[in-house]
Order: sequence, then C-alpha cells, then structure tokens
Amino acid sequence: MDIDPTGQTILDVAAMAASVRDTSGALHAAGVRSGDRLAVYKENHFDCLLLAAAAIRIGAIPVMLSGLLSPDSVRPLLQRVEPKLLVSNRRLLQEKGSDGSALTSFATRTLCLDGGVPDTLALADVLGGADPSPAPRGDDELMMLTHTSGTTGIPKLIMYTPAKLQGQMARLECRHLPPITFRRNDTVAMFLPYVHARSFTWLYSVLTLSPAKVLLMSENDPEVVGPLFRQHRPTVVEALPIDFLQMERLAKDNQGDAFSSVRMFVGNFDAMHWSTIRTFLNASRHRFPVWREGYGQSETGGLGMTVITRFRANKRRDQLPGPRKVGRPMPGFVQLKVVDPETFRPVPNGRPGIVLARTKARCVGYYQESDRWNEKVVGDWWNTGDIGVKTRTGALKLLDREVNYAPGASCLELEDVIVDRLPEEHDVALLPVPGSPPVSVVATPDGRLDRERWRKATDGLPELAEPIVIDFKEMPRTGTGKILREELRRRYLAGADHPGTGQWT
Repeated sequence: MDIDPTGQTILDVAAMAASVRDTSGALHAAGVRSGDRLAVYKENHFDCLLLAAAAIRIGAIPVMLSGLLSPDSVRPLLQRVEPKLLVSNRRLLQEKGSDGSALTSFATRTLCLDGGVPDTLALADVLGGADPSPAPRGDDELMMLTHTSGTTGIPKLIMYTPAKLQGQMARLECRHLPPITFRRNDTVAMFLPYVHARSFTWLYSVLTLSPAKVLLMSENDPEVVGPLFRQHRPTVVEALPIDFLQMERLAKDNQGDAFSSVRMFVGNFDAMHWSTIRTFLNASRHRFPVWREGYGQSETGGLGMTVITRFRANKRRDQLPGPRKVGRPMPGFVQLKVVDPETFRPVPNGRPGIVLARTKARCVGYYQESDRWNEKVVGDWWNTGDIGVKTRTGALKLLDREVNYAPGASCLELEDVIVDRLPEEHDVALLPVPGSPPVSVVATPDGRLDRERWRKATDGLPELAEPIVIDFKEMPRTGTGKILREELRRRYLAGADHPGTGQWT
C-alpha cells in the first residue's frame, strides 16, 4: 500500500481501521477539512479505498480517478472539481498534458506518496498527526465522486450520497444468497479498479458476509498470479474482462491448476467472450462451478444478473443463437422495461428498444453537468443507452449500445460468435456503418490474420466488410478493458456516421 510506510502485505480488519485513522490524520495535516474535495489519482492499489474512507471519515469528498486515465482526460476533471488536495505518485505527476501543464497546478496542494516531485508534500511530512474527530456526511449530502469509463470522450463524474451508495447499492451486495454470494470458508480473489463505486459496495459485502480470506489483486500477470493462487487457493474469482483475458493462458497451463478450487467466477463491467467463460469454467475441478455475470451501470448499481453453468458454456456460441441474456432485474430492487426510442412507449416482448431502469440506487447527478444527467432521466426511470429485448419470462437480452445499433443485427452477438470460432488471443470489434456492412477490426497476437480462418469464422453470418487487422496490443481500451469504439472509428472510419443517435451515451 502506497499510504503505508511499514510495508504491510497482510491485513486484518483492525489493521485496515488503523490505516484509515492514520491516513485521516495525514489528510487533516495536509489541510483537508470537512466539505473539501480531495482528488485521488494514483496506482491501482487497494489503498485507494482506504484513502477514500479516510477522507469521508473527516467529512471531505474524495474524487476517485483511475491511474489509467490519460493526462488529457484527468486535467479537465481536476479543473471541474478544484480539489483542495491531490493525492498521487511520482510517475503520474511527472506526465505532462498536451498543453505542457503539470498536474500540481490543478490543486491547492499535492501529496506525492513516493516523493521526489518538487513543490509537493511527502507522506513523511503529514503522517503521525493527531487523529481528527469523525465528521460523517449526512445521508443526502454529496459523499464521493467517481467517473464513468469514458468510452465516448471525457468521463463524467458521478455523484454518490451515503443514502445511495451505502443505503441502496451496498445493501443489495450484502445479501446472503447461496451459492452466488460469499461463504465464510471462501478465499476470494478480487481484481478491481479500486477507485470504482463497485469496489466500495464489494468491500461492504466482504465485511458483512466475512469470507475467510481475500486476495487483493492489482496485477494480472500470470507470472505473479499463478504462484499466489497455488499458495492461496481461491474459491471465488472476480475480475474485469481484461484481467480474464490476460489470465486465460494460465487457466490452460498445468490443466488449469491455479483455478482448480474455484466454485464461482464473477464478471462485471462488460460482456465476457463465451470462449473465455468456457476456458475458466473448464479449469475448475469443482463439481458444479458457475460464472456469475452482472449487468448494471455506475449510475445505478446492479440491474440484473445471470448465471452460466459449465454444461451451458461448453456449447459453442453459434449453438445458442440470439443475443446473450444479461439476466432478470433484482426482485424488489430494480424494474426494467424496453421502450420505443422515439415515443418512449413500451414495446412488445421480443421487439428491440431502449432499456429503461427504475431503481432506488440511482445516483443523484453528474457533477457540474446537469444537462447531460437530465438527458438520461425519464421521470423515475433511467435511460441506460442500451438496446435490448425483453423475453416473455422477463429476462433481458442485450443487442448493442444505441449509438452503435444497426436494426436487424446485434454486433455484440456477432462478435461473440466470431471470437468463439477464431483461435485464442484474437479479439473482434464490429463498427456498424449506415448503408454498408459492419467493419471488422480484428486484433491478433502478431497483427496478421489467416484469411481462410476468417472466412470460416464468418461463414453463415451477415455480410461484413473486409477486416482491418491490428496487433492485439493496439486495440484501444479503457482502464477496465472496454474497447474504445469511438477511437477505432476515429482511426479507421473518419467521417463515417454512427447508425444511432448517441444521445444517451
């Protein structure tokens, strides 16, 4: 942990509480007071959560920014919030924006956790101060800001209150629902962006449901993960799509022994390719492992959930035609409906439309961007910006984001089928173009594509334009692994229109 000069690597709850108290004192010594905004922009380590807790403890408002955001994305966010203190590290502070400005110019003071940056505070300068009295925020007061993924430009800052984050989002997370929640004998491995609201609700569930051990992962390199997982056999693994992709080879090595004890894999943030789900479920030697897939948004929390068994995952994706189910709404917490994008009247089951959600967990706004928020609010309902269909049984199937939706097809479904037919370590993004076949951007390990393989992978599917082939590492992604389709359009489809309006992205 960057905030801990003693270098602890094993923590119990008492040690975490002590760290929060000590860090509260350090932030207070750095001049942070109740109502001040504090920006956290650092490496993705678990102490991001503890920094936020320390700020909230003294009534400050943490602004949680991913260390994977580009300098030119971070600067407008810092300008928007005008933080009293910026907490960061040397590597990020030394990066210059395209205008040459330094990050330190956007905050009253800057705390550099590993030192070595002129005109900043060092951790040693502020640690060891008196523990200030707690000053919790009121239930309906602004408590924290986190940002959206930024797939379509500068991220939005989402406003969370205690009533929303703790009272609603975390309440759902903390329910005991065997076998899809934590058991007391579980060893849980967690790969998360620790600045995301999901990490806060997850931490509540850990403290409430009390699994025996938690592996706090900030590294997905198989050379690091493999030995750790063999020493501390995880029974639950939650990770981002990019983490599962990086560990896929590990799930095949030595008959997948690193994952042999896993009873549940949890996927969040974005859809996971069917072939990857199959690989991990087959790596487990548990009698009945499952893959739990969540559907939700940062602004609303969880909206739906589906569970995939090993038996189902071993059916090839083209044997399960149609858009992927993302689950049913959480009973008593969430309602979902599908409406016509022009009239906003409900459409019959089986017909595509915009997905609206109603949940008490919906956040209170976008910070200083009320117009963008109001675009997506429809009374008590929230416009997800997704196109989906509802089945007769109430399940939701997702087709595409509205901005990328071309009527009559689902690019998400086609991508899933194509990747399942291609060799491992291939990825595909389809970019719909009005009046023309979708353009395929294919990422491969070496930037080359076997055309006969491609022909077989697309056999029987709707017509696609000639593929654009890139190296796997060149596929632009957010910090959570989502493909930046707008960036792909900018690179390869300059001037081409979107099929959708993009009004609700």
